[in-house]
Amino acid sequence: MATAAGYSGTPLAKKLGFKAGSHAHFNGAPPERMDWLAPLPEGVIFDARAGAATDIVHLFTTEVCAVNEVWSGLKRVLRKELRKELRKELR
Repeated sequence: MATAAGYSGTPLAKKLGFKAGSHAHFNGAPPERMDWLAPLPEGVIFDARAGAATDIVHLFTTEVCAVNEVWSGLKRVLRKELRKELRKELR
């Protein structure tokens, strides 16, 4: 069971934004992911599919694609101002 991630001593679950009652969806995650996340806040729910209630989506992949000639796609984040609209579409 991991108690800290990296030199900071901050648990990985906290670094990733897990809070009590969070809904999370993992895609392609390795079996040991739960060991990496321990300790989790109370009431975290892992959704089989991402939906309107999902707060955290974590995609594990071994492939990298180019978004365009400038952005490599190694870290692609949905713009904060678009997240609310996406949640409406998922309903």
